[in-house]
Amino acid sequence: MAKEASPGGKPEPSSPGARRLRMHQRILRDFGRIALEDLEVRPLLQRAVAQIARATGVRHTKVMRYRVDQGDLLVEAGVGWQPGVVGKARFGSDPASPSGRALQTGQAVLIDDIRGHSEFRDHPVMVEHGIVCLLNVPVTFDGVNWGVLEADSDEPGHFDESDIEFLEAMAALIAGALQRREAVERGEIAASEAAVRTERGVVLLRELQHRSKNNLSLVVAMLARERRAANAEQDARGAARLERLMQRVTAIALAQDRLSVVEAGGRGDGTGTDLAGYLRALLGSLELSLEGKVVIESVLDECVLPFDKAVAVGLATNELVTNAAKYAYPDGQEGGAVRVTLVADEARAEAALSVADEGRGMSAVPGKARYSEGGGQGLELLGQLVRQLGGEVEFETPERGTSITIRFPLVM
Repeated sequence: MAKEASPGGKPEPSSPGARRLRMHQRILRDFGRIALEDLEVRPLLQRAVAQIARATGVRHTKVMRYRVDQGDLLVEAGVGWQPGVVGKARFGSDPASPSGRALQTGQAVLIDDIRGHSEFRDHPVMVEHGIVCLLNVPVTFDGVNWGVLEADSDEPGHFDESDIEFLEAMAALIAGALQRREAVERGEIAASEAAVRTERGVVLLRELQHRSKNNLSLVVAMLARERRAANAEQDARGAARLERLMQRVTAIALAQDRLSVVEAGGRGDGTGTDLAGYLRALLGSLELSLEGKVVIESVLDECVLPFDKAVAVGLATNELVTNAAKYAYPDGQEGGAVRVTLVADEARAEAALSVADEGRGMSAVPGKARYSEGGGQGLELLGQLVRQLGGEVEFETPERGTSITIRFPLVM
């Protein structure tokens, strides 16, 4: 198409914004063609991050895959990073992690300057590379959060609305390619009538899971807004309580993901949750969100619980571990150990979950914690969860630390 001529007879020069838009369009068109090729996932993702760096004018980009079993986001491909980041670096899937917030809410997350940000924690990898401005968008298909696409800059305020739209379009192309590959693989597996029936069950379960995750994402988004309001009003205690609530919602969301894993793996009827796998994912997410304040050690027996019971166990674990991290160790002391043990006795149809620390300990009387005045509320919630499980709780105060054990029946 010919450009409109200026009074002097020469075409008007394109504005920088127009040239940038045309570049974005060319990259999306070319990558769209590549996405239709029969490429392996890793080369496809590497091409994507390289093109994103070119389009947004940054040196660092990455794509992270959500690992349900670990409760984290693993860097699968990237450009500009030091050796040992791609394929190894883990990022949190909780709302205090920028990439975790995008994963949880299903929305783009733009942070103009993360230094000292009240809502988000920085990551050592980002600090090492001088990253201050981040743009994250989720990669989602079939109602499942596959991961997060991220562009990073060492300049505050680097990204704008056009960058958000470009990354969202790239995420959609990546999701389409991943969905097509998964559909081919599912088609090859579903060769028999029984496999087809199983696949239908998975589809129905995914639809239910998708609706539930949408509701949880809405809750996280609302809590995030309330937390920002609390920060604006300098209500530190209110902001801390909202952050605790956001972590509880994350625990429920992880259980939703484990529900689909049980069904897709052919175990159970879609109502059971792999409790050990769920707790591993939850503890992995908690360890990242706690930023090294404690070391979480776990020994977990395999067992399956109904979804609602598994959520209760997960929420109880979340409360006990976060309480230990916050209250069990004196101010400034980091690196204390929290041990989580799950023992399942199939013969007696019961299980015992124990969380122990070596901190300053607390009273054996429920509601009389010596951690701080906030300990009583946590114990009250713990009591409600134990009643929901139909179990009982035991408090032990050895010479060092506290050990809390919840015994509950294994009922399907």
